[in-house]
Amino acid sequence: MTPTQIALSHYTLPFRLKPFQVEVVDDLGPLDEQGHYLEMSCGKSAMATVVALFRKLYYQERCVVIMPPILLKQWETWLKSIKPCPSVVKYSGTPAERAAMNLDADFVLVGIQIFKKEYDRFMSFFQDKQYVTIVDEATMISNIGTDNHEKVYDFTLGRPRLMLTGTPMNNPMDAYGLLKFVAPGLYRNFKQFERLHVLERDFFSTPIKFDNLDLLAKNMAVNAKRILLADVYDQMPKVTYTPLNYDLDPKHLKLYRKLAEEELLKLPDGGKIDATQATKLVHALGQIVANWGHFAGDPSLEANIIDLIKEVLAELGNGKLLIFAHYRMTVALLAEKLAKYGVVTVNSEVTQKQKENNLERFKKDINCRVMVAQVKSAGYGLDGLQFCCNHVLYAEPCTSPRDFGQSVARLVRLGQTKPVQVYMAIAAGTLQARSFENLLKKDEIVNQVIRNVADLRDMIFGG
Repeated sequence: MTPTQIALSHYTLPFRLKPFQVEVVDDLGPLDEQGHYLEMSCGKSAMATVVALFRKLYYQERCVVIMPPILLKQWETWLKSIKPCPSVVKYSGTPAERAAMNLDADFVLVGIQIFKKEYDRFMSFFQDKQYVTIVDEATMISNIGTDNHEKVYDFTLGRPRLMLTGTPMNNPMDAYGLLKFVAPGLYRNFKQFERLHVLERDFFSTPIKFDNLDLLAKNMAVNAKRILLADVYDQMPKVTYTPLNYDLDPKHLKLYRKLAEEELLKLPDGGKIDATQATKLVHALGQIVANWGHFAGDPSLEANIIDLIKEVLAELGNGKLLIFAHYRMTVALLAEKLAKYGVVTVNSEVTQKQKENNLERFKKDINCRVMVAQVKSAGYGLDGLQFCCNHVLYAEPCTSPRDFGQSVARLVRLGQTKPVQVYMAIAAGTLQARSFENLLKKDEIVNQVIRNVADLRDMIFGG
């Protein structure tokens, strides 16, 4: 039996793997060093999970997944969608909460900062156990001079490991750090790597010209797979919908709950909340999810949605991202926080002329990677985005199936040449989870009355 067959004979995923995904799992699964360099939307997490499940069954290995902390909730939600559900520990929370956690699980999920902080505990617990390590967003360990690299390298030394990233490098110098994990015998040391590949440096000793790049390309393919969406276009669905579940910072969540309690306490004793009061509360709570600093009175506080968006942008390499937000306050916040990506906005505060200029810039300027828009302002009638972008992220929920369909249609329309990836950010413990569920319910009802292309719930969860 192949690695995929072994894993899926015991576990059921919420969807069927594509042929190229099966090929990656079967080719790389038995290797102790693996590089999964697959462009965003190709399913790196799913493939790495199937590899880990195969290794659990075949080699009796546990799995430690190290990642940027904003991805913890996504990994936890994904793993819990597998049947039967493997045991999962999301190693986060306060020091006391973490100290009380038992690391004896099939999957232990940990953010890179907490992993480094509690490195000794991880080394002590796993030293006499069989385990494989998955590093998601492996570019965070590519710089050999960082604590990230050193701690993860020491933890995985002599152990199987999988490096996941859609963007393996920004320049050839990033390759050495990854190759130490994926193909450690190719270079004796960093000096040999430099002698082979650095041709010229500038005044500050920064490499500016490189040599033997054909050899480096050959080496980067050892124990690794590099797949772009364009390579597997015919195997991908026209549109893929992906919920991005994430946690608020504990202090942010505390403020969110405090605001909710204060608003509810304003009700007359024994009285019921009316529609006007409910709408006011929903909007207040809806805005605080992204605008933590505003509601806390401290502009330095940054909501985790910003980190989530930056992770998506990092995975896209130089690709563009269309972001939809519900509130004007959020549009302004994202414009500020994402300024380095050349962000433009389209909402009710932008004139028609500015809207046209911003659209042209997003379409033609390679340095303009982000457009932030309100659904009502950009979700209808706006054309041309399909020629430059195939990724859209909803920073705040859209609860109307009509508005949602129209806004997605900015990218899914005549002229689009790539599969479209739709991400829906959902902050755990907030009204966003209910808003997302309401969208699915409304879509199901609409489908009973008038035929749509597909049922949204089925498209998201593989029903």
